[in-house]
Amino acid sequence: MNKTTETEERTLKEIQQAIERVDRERLDPTLGVKERGLLELSALALRDAERLAIARLQKQVYKDMEQVTARLNQLSKRIRSRVTRMNKVPKALDAIETVIKEVVKILVAVGKW
Repeated sequence: MNKTTETEERTLKEIQQAIERVDRERLDPTLGVKERGLLELSALALRDAERLAIARLQKQVYKDMEQVTARLNQLSKRIRSRVTRMNKVPKALDAIETVIKEVVKILVAVGKW
């Protein structure tokens, strides 16, 4: 996680805490109409800010996921190439084994003459 993401997460937490405080204060029955209206406007503004912060975090997470996916694709290509190289030796050994078996058959046949 990079510094920008940490800052965004901290900002989001602070916004959410502010929303909680405003919501608690709005429920106070002793509030006047004007104060309640101001708190409701504050709550709306904070919720908009929360949505923006979440959207920014989602974009950052998406970018991070793309980078991780690219690295995974590179690793999988390397693994596939190494597996292919590793499989060449057993295939060559199988071919040599087949040739040796045929030579032994020929020698056995020649020995029976």
